[in-house]
Amino acid sequence: MNNWLNQHRQAIKLVLSRMRSNKLPTFMICLVIAVAMCVPGLFYLGVDHLSKFTNHIQNETEISLFLKLDADKDAVSDIDAVLAKNNAIKQFHLVTKAQAWKELKSKTEINNATDSKISELDKNPLPDAFFIQAKSAEPEALESLKNELEKIPGVEHALLNTDWAKRLSALLSLGKKIILFITVLLALALLVVIGNTIRMQILTQKDEVVVSKLIGATNSFIRMPFLYAGIIYGLLGGLLATIMLVIVVKLFNLSVSELSNLYSSDFSLPLINGQLFLGIISFAIFIGWLGSYLAVSRSIASIKID
Repeated sequence: MNNWLNQHRQAIKLVLSRMRSNKLPTFMICLVIAVAMCVPGLFYLGVDHLSKFTNHIQNETEISLFLKLDADKDAVSDIDAVLAKNNAIKQFHLVTKAQAWKELKSKTEINNATDSKISELDKNPLPDAFFIQAKSAEPEALESLKNELEKIPGVEHALLNTDWAKRLSALLSLGKKIILFITVLLALALLVVIGNTIRMQILTQKDEVVVSKLIGATNSFIRMPFLYAGIIYGLLGGLLATIMLVIVVKLFNLSVSELSNLYSSDFSLPLINGQLFLGIISFAIFIGWLGSYLAVSRSIASIKID
């Protein structure tokens, strides 16, 4: 066991010493990995934030239930009782025609032309209305509930607008597929870059590989330092990618903060996303290991001892 641990420790020390003696090439490879990991990471942050915002808006979606103009207090009470017994309804409240009329007049006092038109009306044209929030935010469930409520006696019309939410959800789904596609393309590019880097290292150290084979070293022993090189490249590239993400998100939040304030919004991307950062680092390490494994296995097999 101690011999096995010592072999791995020596391999890591050897890789680190080679990287220190080639700082610029090492940094450039790590930078390529970081940029390749940072691009889908930024897209993911934006789509994920919009997805959460959409879910929040959907949760706030209300069904507006407008009653018939001639509905009396008894009819309103009956509808109130029906809504209270409906298990699909989370909460609801009534806005009477008098309350709606008063609110409309207060809002139109600013606009004299509109206010004069309303003053010319002989009677209140607004109906009583219930505003309902369902337990489920799924568009299908909301549509079903809306159709059910519209059949209640005394109800004139039920209004529900989730079309925009459906379109946005479809766009977000497309965005996630695009992120996956970009990630796969960049991962393939990284495999090529890391594989070529490791292959060049093997060529420069071909004599050492040949000597190791002559003294009986196994392919797994020869492969070990190169695999650790790929892992360390991935680790350093993943860490650099998280730093770049934090910087870019910070600059983005600063640039949109003034615009958000104008609209009384707190829109901003999260500065620290532990799950995303861990995923980026883990994926970069895996790509580094895989690229190294493929390159070193093929290169070692091609080296023949005469």
